[in-house]
This record gives sequence, structure tokens and C-alpha cells, in this order.
Amino acid sequence: MKKVEIAPAQGLRLINAGGVVLVTSRYKDRENVMSASWITPLSFSPPLVGVAIHPARFTHDLIKKSEQFALNIPGISLLKAVEICGTYSGRDVDKFAKAGLTPVDALEIDVPLIEECLGHIECVLTDAFTTGDHTFFVGQVVAASVAEEAFDKVWKLEVEELKPLHHLGGDYYGVLVRCS
Repeated sequence: MKKVEIAPAQGLRLINAGGVVLVTSRYKDRENVMSASWITPLSFSPPLVGVAIHPARFTHDLIKKSEQFALNIPGISLLKAVEICGTYSGRDVDKFAKAGLTPVDALEIDVPLIEECLGHIECVLTDAFTTGDHTFFVGQVVAASVAEEAFDKVWKLEVEELKPLHHLGGDYYGVLVRCS
């Protein structure tokens, strides 16, 4: 799947509707991928995103130590991988291997991206807040890329396999439809 670089602020539109993401992180020789749906765009200038992660999660430790992370946007073809990445702990299992995901180099950060995903938002940590039982990580978007056939300022929704996946709670997921 060929990716094209887009402006970091445009990367926020990849998650505007509140879809599920696969958060990737790395610190030294340890890397991980976890499913998350508590994400939000925060600012266009500078482009900022936020993700809430429980302190018990392995990804939490990796982000705190490395101060960088990536949000990878899966399509419906990755439904089973999303479920695997939200079920197992990266402390115990190589979730990239278990879920059949291919790690690839990022454009600007030292965190793997997921080749099979529709888009990627690369972030450097700018702040972290304790919000109840989660930490809310704020990342500045330093690079964003997206499958050319899936996105042109907004998601193209004509092809089922190119629709971003949304977590509806429990084991329910959905995709976007175009109103026309």
C-alpha cells in the first residue's frame, strides 16, 4: 500500500471521527502495539493529539521513557489484529508477530509504524496529565502519512477496505458511511 506524506495538521483529520487506533511505541530494544479508542485531536497549530492510556499498560511505560509514539489507523481488514492488540500484554507477547502486523520505519520518530494500516500520525510527547485512572498523553504531530487511495483531505469512503475502523464498545466495531 503506497503512502503519501500529508501536512501534520491534516493528520488530525485521520482521527477526527474518533476511530480506533493502534498505538505503537518503543524504548531501547522493546517495542509494542496496543489498541486504543480514547484519542482526540487537540489543536491545528501546532498540530496536537491526545491519547488516554492506563498506567498499568506496557505502552504507558514505553511512551513515558521514550517521549514519542505513533497512532496507526486500521481498516476493517485489521479487525482481528485490533482485537489481539487490545487483549494481550506486550510485556508477555510480541503483539506485532501474534497479530500478523509488519513494523516499518517512521518518517520522523524512532517508533515503528504498521505497514498494513491506512494512515499514521507520528508524535513527540509534549505533556502528560493524570486524568482519573489514566494518563492523558499529549503529542505534537511531527509527521503524518496516509494511503493515497483512502484519503484526500477527508476519508474517501467508496471502498469498504479503505474505511477506518471504529470501536463501538465491547466486541462491536463499525465503519463510516458517506451520506449522499
